[in-house]
Amino acid sequence: MKKVNILIVDGRVELMAPLVEVFQRKGYNVTVVENGDEVIRLLKKENFDVLLTPPRIPGVGGIWDFRVFKRLCPSMAVLVVNSGSEKKEMAEVLESEIEAIVDKPFNVKKLMDTVESILEVPLILIVDYRVEDREALRNMLAERRYRVLVAKNEGEAIEMVRERDFDVMLLDVGMAGTDGMEVLETVKKIRPDTEVVMMIDYSSLRLVGDLLKKGAYTCLYKPFLDIDKLVKVIQEVQSQRRTYTSLTNSQFPHN
Repeated sequence: MKKVNILIVDGRVELMAPLVEVFQRKGYNVTVVENGDEVIRLLKKENFDVLLTPPRIPGVGGIWDFRVFKRLCPSMAVLVVNSGSEKKEMAEVLESEIEAIVDKPFNVKKLMDTVESILEVPLILIVDYRVEDREALRNMLAERRYRVLVAKNEGEAIEMVRERDFDVMLLDVGMAGTDGMEVLETVKKIRPDTEVVMMIDYSSLRLVGDLLKKGAYTCLYKPFLDIDKLVKVIQEVQSQRRTYTSLTNSQFPHN
């Protein structure tokens, strides 16, 4: 089962206990904080999958806007809580890039359905030492509403793979000073289920056979990466995972 981290922000932490219990029964890791300064502290040292937050959050230094948190953790899905008392702030939220608005008091079933639909969106890691390339690719995938993180080198990528269960890794075969094939082998040892798409240039065509033997899902060409073809690959991976989950659940149903 994937490790799922959920962060809840609410000024009355104790009132979140019933909701925390619902999430924990699903196997999710849940952290509850009461102000924006605590959110910043947490996001600087770990990643979260979902943030449940009011439109604006008090902190020691003033008011934190949830968009600040989104910049710290771009792959984090933001669910903004509408309590009905923040009409001006909610009008601004409607113009922001968020995943959903949820009403308070919570309809627990509806909230859980919303969270589960978000978690079905593939989590993607881009590993490329070229800043322009990885940022351009991240932006293209983010526009299509995928959850995306980036790593600039081998060490950073391996550390992130140890911490999180990515659905797809996009790995540049020509990492600066690093053999991309070695990174591929290490990733498959740590997370055998992570599908690794190798990004290669035409001078690396001779490596395709070896990369596939080492466990690469497929190889796509740079620098003119076909984004439509990449999306198709991601959709294939997502479909395969859903099929596997469905089969597993039918063979080993929960009590």
